[in-house]
Amino acid sequence: MSDTNSKIKFYSLGSEKINLSKISNKDELDSKKTIIASEGFNNALKSVIEKDVNLLSDKVDKIAKEINKMLIINNFSDEKISDNIDDIDNIVNDVETIISKFIIEKESINVGIFTTNKKEKRKRYNDLDACVNSLLKYQTELVSVKNEYNKLLERKNVVVDVCFEENKKEVSNENPLERTVNFYINKQKEN
Repeated sequence: MSDTNSKIKFYSLGSEKINLSKISNKDELDSKKTIIASEGFNNALKSVIEKDVNLLSDKVDKIAKEINKMLIINNFSDEKISDNIDDIDNIVNDVETIISKFIIEKESINVGIFTTNKKEKRKRYNDLDACVNSLLKYQTELVSVKNEYNKLLERKNVVVDVCFEENKKEVSNENPLERTVNFYINKQKEN
């Protein structure tokens, strides 16, 4: 059960719940076995993964806009952060580089007894310090988005490997009430 990232786990079989504490043989829940699911389940899972990727993409877009605004305000207009989620590794590296540049500039400001423009230099120092703190928070958020995005990509690859059930039931154009009645009648005939 330690390999939870690579496969999808099902914790119930029909209406019967699986008690994982009572399972003594680990072969009963092998995560490397192929997953059998219906095509509808597979399509629904892909849809959910795509929605999650879109939400993460929107989050990266908002963070990139805030960082770019911060760069322009602090006269680092030659730098710009991409907002493409497919390029998330480079975005995280770029933010780290920008944080380093802000720290270098902040530490180059020396305010002493005989320094001219003390108020302006202290204000610039405090502004850069606040920017570094904000950038560190954005970097933490981007790292968490990167981790979640990578998990979603792994899950998307697992969904591609899913085997489908051979028994596909065709949906008839009957009335849903008639289908329900026919289902129970057929079930009673079987017993």
